[in-house]
Amino acid sequence: MIDFHRVHGTVRFYFVRHGESEGNRDGVIQGRLPSLLTEKGRRQAREAGAWFKDNPPDLVLTSPLTRARETADIIAAEAGVRNLHEADKLTEIDAGIFSGLTRVQCAERHPAEWKAFNSRGWESVPGVEKVAELTARAHSMWDRLIGLAAEGASSILCVTHSGFLQWMIHSTFGLESWMPLVSTSGNGAVTLLLVDNRPQEGGEDSYYVNWVMINTPPSCAQID
Repeated sequence: MIDFHRVHGTVRFYFVRHGESEGNRDGVIQGRLPSLLTEKGRRQAREAGAWFKDNPPDLVLTSPLTRARETADIIAAEAGVRNLHEADKLTEIDAGIFSGLTRVQCAERHPAEWKAFNSRGWESVPGVEKVAELTARAHSMWDRLIGLAAEGASSILCVTHSGFLQWMIHSTFGLESWMPLVSTSGNGAVTLLLVDNRPQEGGEDSYYVNWVMINTPPSCAQID
């Protein structure tokens, strides 16, 4: 579980899933493969940027994968944010042998592994990034974000992917498994972790941490 007592004052940690990519459109499990945004995906990124225009974040961190970086560039331009950096830890999880395949192709080419996946989840897929690695990566990313807050950032935007976003959320609850899934991830959707640790009478900080799914329609977790 992440210790947000280290955050002082009010800090907003925003997460945006990249806009629709060509792989999303074609039903491909992308994992860490490159994929450009579709025109719909670019529109979703512009809409997300417009949402941030009146209250722009202090900085934007993005997965280096093409679909995320393109989304982040559009959002930053729309919101007028110049402080944008790539963060490798925000990349999508490795989808192993299913990378680059549709679900139909997974079932045809890897029938035993596909059957295991449907009963035991991603942990059973050869070559996939395992739960222990994902948990460590999420904790490391939170350490960086909390460090940025300690340096004075009060609003930080991360552009990432639906699979890894599951782990950023799960880690805050101390969960170390894929289940239960969290509905997070329409393309271009905005999710907020609000930390409000303002001083109370007597000098002690309050401690309030709340996940807010701002425009996130229900969806299953994908590796996208």
